Amino acid sequence: MNQGILVYDIGTTSVKSAVFDLSGFPAASVSAPYKTEFPRPGWAEQDPEQFWAAAVTGTRELFARPEAASREIVALGLTGHMNGCLPVDAEGNPTYPELIHADSRSGVQSARVRGLLGEDYLYRETANRTDEHLSLPKILWLRDEQEEAFKRTAWFLNAKDYLRFKLTGILGYTDFSDASLTGAFNLEKRDWSWDIIDALGLPRDRFPSVGSSIEAGGVLGKEAAAVLGLPQGIPVSLGGGDASCATRGSGILVGGGAYISLGSSAWVSRLFPSPVPDPKRRIQNFFDLDGRSCNVCGTLQSAGIAVDWALGMLRTGSEAMDYRQVEGDLEAIPPGSEGVIFLPYLMGERTPHWDASARGMFIGLSLSSSAKTLLRSVYEGTAFGLKEIIDIYGDMGAPIDSLILLGGGIRSTFWRRIICDVIGKPMRVHPFPTHAISLGAAMAAGVAAGIWPNLEEAPGVGALNGEGLTPDPEKTAVYAGYSALYREIYGRVKPVFDGLAEMRN
Repeated sequence: MNQGILVYDIGTTSVKSAVFDLSGFPAASVSAPYKTEFPRPGWAEQDPEQFWAAAVTGTRELFARPEAASREIVALGLTGHMNGCLPVDAEGNPTYPELIHADSRSGVQSARVRGLLGEDYLYRETANRTDEHLSLPKILWLRDEQEEAFKRTAWFLNAKDYLRFKLTGILGYTDFSDASLTGAFNLEKRDWSWDIIDALGLPRDRFPSVGSSIEAGGVLGKEAAAVLGLPQGIPVSLGGGDASCATRGSGILVGGGAYISLGSSAWVSRLFPSPVPDPKRRIQNFFDLDGRSCNVCGTLQSAGIAVDWALGMLRTGSEAMDYRQVEGDLEAIPPGSEGVIFLPYLMGERTPHWDASARGMFIGLSLSSSAKTLLRSVYEGTAFGLKEIIDIYGDMGAPIDSLILLGGGIRSTFWRRIICDVIGKPMRVHPFPTHAISLGAAMAAGVAAGIWPNLEEAPGVGALNGEGLTPDPEKTAVYAGYSALYREIYGRVKPVFDGLAEMRN
């Protein structure tokens, strides 16, 4: 029987269960969806028990297929969305829904941390700015607003850590990649920033032990194995955050190129030997799967989720339009969307503004603006946001010359063409764009199980065989003007964003 690695990827909308062969090829995959709840503006939470339910459903469906059923699973890998606050009690039961990366309810707590400790100190200590999208302010919100849940909490975890507990029965562990994006971790010391934790009066014993993503995190337990229909005792890796897994799964190496991951949110990342400080504190730093190299990353908070929102406005009956139904019509609209610019700040914005009060907007509307004109402007607005991130690397003395494209949004040939023309850099589509994150997790799992000695010798799939894209110089020139205007809008309307936030509160 051929050997394989099973990976669980906890995304914003589903858990993807995927089997890879030992050459790095995705043999089969299944996505089991669940809901994200948005109970109030700026709130975004998920029920962690649905992660496990989706993993069980996906595994059963996956191994009903011959491509997976014919594999002997020799390792289990884990990845998931980062920046979360998933509180569990001593038995692993969630004490409150997970506040996921998109949640920005903890603005008061974030401001309190910055006011108490100072932004310069926090950035020096953690290599990241403190912001309500990170875990630390969310933990403080839980203490302030959900006292009973906070008292019952034994551990603050991230999504993949909870799923590892369900697989192995082991609690109280996370990896360097997730820890380094909590806002409470010192990357230089590779340990929790106990000075920050103590200053905020948080209990030390609720912060989990930290190891590398390529370390073993236990084995598949008897109960979980029976539920999943898998053999007991399969090694389970500690696992890594989705952005770190994407880096390795895209073939990026230290000192190499960069990539764009285009999903519900989007990010740009490069791999460096150590954190790269940004004097303006726009960029994030977090550990690679090896626990030593550093991802230097900028994040667009709303990308695919913004397109989905816009498509939902174009309904046929009760059904939202599928992007494939409309993108052909959007080709007829010239670059610049007839003078309409969209700001994709539907859930606030991270890089470069780090402003939870920012909100989406269309500017330049007229009586001639059609729904499809607005929709094209949404695609272009996300591309303008990505270009703004990419230009920051040039400001920091590490310009990006070419990019690899991955993520579910890359399936849209229309969207990736716009991104290439707006950014004006040559790009290449990953050969398995929707599996790059899972591939990185599979590589880490293989190292943890002793299949490969290190990540560099794991058979990751680079993007050399993917489709190449070259920007159209004429369209890039047109977009340059719109991109410059896009950058002006935020500064001019920020007082309005702040005023609206006060009204909402």
